[in-house]
Amino acid sequence: MHAISRRLRRFLVRTWPLLAALAVLGGLPALISLNRHGRVAVDAAIYLPDMVLQVPLPFRTVDLISSAPRRERVTISYVSRNGPRTIDADLYIPAQGGQHEGVVFSMGAPPLSLDDPRLVRIAEDAARSGVVMLVPFSDRLNANRIEPEEIDALVAEAQYLQGLPEVNPKRIGFFGASVGGSLALVAAADPRIRDDIAQVVSVGGYFDALQTFAAIATHRIVYDGINQAWTPNPHAEDVVAQQMIDIVDNAHDRDLLTQWFINGDPRTPAQLATLSPVGQTSYDFLTNRNPAQVQAIIDRLPAGAVRELNYLSPRTSIANVKAELFIIADRGDPYIPYAQTLELRSVVGGRKNVHVDLLQLFQHVQPNLDQRPEIIAVDSTRLLFRLYQLLLTWHG
Repeated sequence: MHAISRRLRRFLVRTWPLLAALAVLGGLPALISLNRHGRVAVDAAIYLPDMVLQVPLPFRTVDLISSAPRRERVTISYVSRNGPRTIDADLYIPAQGGQHEGVVFSMGAPPLSLDDPRLVRIAEDAARSGVVMLVPFSDRLNANRIEPEEIDALVAEAQYLQGLPEVNPKRIGFFGASVGGSLALVAAADPRIRDDIAQVVSVGGYFDALQTFAAIATHRIVYDGINQAWTPNPHAEDVVAQQMIDIVDNAHDRDLLTQWFINGDPRTPAQLATLSPVGQTSYDFLTNRNPAQVQAIIDRLPAGAVRELNYLSPRTSIANVKAELFIIADRGDPYIPYAQTLELRSVVGGRKNVHVDLLQLFQHVQPNLDQRPEIIAVDSTRLLFRLYQLLLTWHG
């Protein structure tokens, strides 16, 4: 009990500017007006610490303004480019009746367990705020494999929501984290659903898959005059290694590359000499530390693999996305270089329905409240405004 009290005191010392800002920003609209915008502002101030920041307070203020949603496990059947498939998901339905916006939560690689408390809180709070939230679990992403079939699954999940009586079929959205944020942007451009996608939230995503993989492999961020050393998280390197291994058809090569880049086994010149040309190209990509050599190596990759990775990149389809976009990234992200968000902003930042924020309050996609108070206050206020905008679109 004393340990909990110490942690709470330490948290309050660090975050008092945030709590004060939330009290002012949340309470002022209620005092000034009881109209829709005031109510949404108050809701945003209440949901931000619970849903987004997941502040460890002794009680949940969302209980004061909402009822717990209904949660049920569902299995969705769909036809992908590789044949019939099924995917398990949790469905969160608001306690209040009527039709609501439907939102698909698109997770990263690997995804959280459907019972992970962090995930459950986000989904529950979204449903408490008045949206039907669908949270699928992808076995492909769970194996660190980013494949085109993932887009078919996201499209099918959006279409599943459109068929529910609790959902307005013209009000569908995506909420994506990490790789899932990028895949959500690609899915939102798909002609099967793009006219019905109201908004996409992408937190910590990439813009160009191959260039992101290259940054992770070279340990450098290179973009528009930026050329700086960067240390990626080892998990990010494992994901890239798995992608480069999967494009190799030769089983012998795949075994060797797995031993070297996934298992960490030492390699010998004799083993290297047995690689096929495609296996050698994947090896060269994963061991290259010179950004100037990246494009030459990409040019040697199998054309089909390059097409797939380009397809999985928002860069190639963002022009077809009609939805309102909320793009959030971590300036110090060790998984996906922040320059990917700068590149995305350079392409779509001029649109009126695009909101881009580079923050210091996150570690990739997880809130990090062990920061200087001024960072917490400023970035939380920016997040509060974005959540306010998002809640307005959810209930538009």
